Amino acid sequence: VENKDISFSELIETQTKKVENKDISGCRARRFILGEDLILSDFAGSLGFDEVTDWEYYYEGDDGEDRKVVQPNPMSSDQPKRTRQSSGSVVRIFRGEFVGRLGGTLGARGLDRRVLIKEFSGKLALDLAEAELISIGRLQSDIVEGVSDRAKTGTWLKTASSRSVNSNQDDQNVCRLKNELLNSPFLGILGEVNLAELEDEWDFNEFYRAMSVKPPKPGAIWIVYEYAGLTSLQAYCQSPEVRRSKIPPKRGFFGLVAPPLLPDWTKRAAYVKEIMRQSLSSLKFIHEAGISHRSIGRSSLLITSVDQDKAAASSIYATNPSKLVMKLADFGFSGPTEIADYDEDFRKRARVYGLSIQEGAAGEDALNFSQAEDLNALGVVFITLLLTTLSEIGDKNPQSTQPATDEDSIQRLLTDIFDKDMLQFRDYVAAEEMWDNVVDYLDINRGWELLDELCFAREHVKEGNMKTAEDLLNTGFFDS
Repeated sequence: VENKDISFSELIETQTKKVENKDISGCRARRFILGEDLILSDFAGSLGFDEVTDWEYYYEGDDGEDRKVVQPNPMSSDQPKRTRQSSGSVVRIFRGEFVGRLGGTLGARGLDRRVLIKEFSGKLALDLAEAELISIGRLQSDIVEGVSDRAKTGTWLKTASSRSVNSNQDDQNVCRLKNELLNSPFLGILGEVNLAELEDEWDFNEFYRAMSVKPPKPGAIWIVYEYAGLTSLQAYCQSPEVRRSKIPPKRGFFGLVAPPLLPDWTKRAAYVKEIMRQSLSSLKFIHEAGISHRSIGRSSLLITSVDQDKAAASSIYATNPSKLVMKLADFGFSGPTEIADYDEDFRKRARVYGLSIQEGAAGEDALNFSQAEDLNALGVVFITLLLTTLSEIGDKNPQSTQPATDEDSIQRLLTDIFDKDMLQFRDYVAAEEMWDNVVDYLDINRGWELLDELCFAREHVKEGNMKTAEDLLNTGFFDS
């Protein structure tokens, strides 16, 4: 783990030196003052990450140099193909809102004053924050460049850098930025909290009484994000019938009233398809901007709404695609695709798939493989999404009998059990009665083709026929 941290820090340093840190939106330069520009509402929780290691086993030759790769018994726990180690909590999350003149300006324009604040402290967390600022700064620049000449000429950045004396104009820019981020495919950054002025003024007891957590550590940074709620696909990927069973009954005129029945299955399936389409569109956007995410999972895909109630889109009764917005989040391990080949671990992973990528070469294989890793991760998320939200448990399939549908289990089934054969995996899914409708839906709409292209994108790089996110958005699944 220590070596991993050093490698990641070096990669961040490489990004800083070799890539233009484009940020015409001013998110890296803008400093908000706590109490004057924004206030904290409550402590929302903390985030960590899992370090996933894929293992390769081999026999050494007689000379100790030649290696013969072997496949371990997939049923044996002594030789796992994949292990996962949790980092613990490295990022704290607070909810807050803009106040004062900035809050009033936002309110007058009908914009949401709420914000999300992430605290990064410690060496690893600060590296994660730097990666987020680099990637999202570039993504936001691509958005505002097309809508504001002042941003394009660098005026926004200059105004953000001198916010203490140009707060009026910068408030207008923040409002414009928040408006452009409403339907953006990623969670946007508005700026940072100026903690330097407060380090000597924190009252430990007062902060703890208000937030029930300790105040920031010296050297921490607080990044201010747009507010898109806190619901990710991690929480959404559950059986709707199980979620409905947990809703407490309401009291009516004649006693307790059970929760409403679930919407029609076809409406729910259309809604899930829109979740998939928007998620893939988000990936298309960041790839076209030259960014690879590198850590896509259910928790990094936020499901939110265009309405004030951001949680409405994740309700089991939500079926209106026009209200849905999917946003990619957690860019802490992301980076520009043009320098992916500087990462030794990236080059090692590519070699497993028969690709020889040289440091600093910036070839087509490196670009495609960096995108393929994201596509593979998203494909596994899609399978989990389909098998949970569209399952029909019923009386014959209680929750305790459901097969595992987490990402690691799906990856193991696809690669170890069914040897990367999507048709075999389809037969496995078809054997479960609860997934009958899912199988039929994917059969009719060419969904298995889409999942095959996503889940085995890394293999397709070597074969020379990898399809990009844009290519996959034009497949029959989304046209039907």
